[in-house]
Amino acid sequence: MTLNLNDLVRGGTACFSKAGLAEGTNDHTIKTAAPNGAGVDFAINGLSYHKADTDNIAPTVCDEQALGTTCLYVVTLQTDGDVVVTKGNEVDNDDLSGGYAVLDWPTPPAGECPIGAIKVAAGTTAFTVGVDDITDDVGTGTITFYDFFAVPSSPLTS
Repeated sequence: MTLNLNDLVRGGTACFSKAGLAEGTNDHTIKTAAPNGAGVDFAINGLSYHKADTDNIAPTVCDEQALGTTCLYVVTLQTDGDVVVTKGNEVDNDDLSGGYAVLDWPTPPAGECPIGAIKVAAGTTAFTVGVDDITDDVGTGTITFYDFFAVPSSPLTS
């Protein structure tokens, strides 16, 4: 189902500017570095908020991700600008590359604005967001950052 914003009578939660999600300068951190240089503008339940670009954000510690799996983590902002990371379901790397599985986007916590996601394809080591370093501790795997207006409606197939 496609929902047009004009269909909303009241409220609405969305990110209005590209967050520029990336690895933070310090180990075990992420950052927002909006290309507009002004930070992230977003709305939660129809009210507008702003978060200035921030480096070295300590992400929420999530459950360990098994080696040989890929997982999506949604990144949200609360009304006070605090960042929350929510882990999705792990998918076996071979099942994903073979077309036998897809990556579903995690459901954001209620009352928070999704601004992006992190896709972690763990290689030869397990990985824990908030404990392990985003790029150094993923083994032979890869990390991909996504910026959102809202959570995409379709899962990732690779």
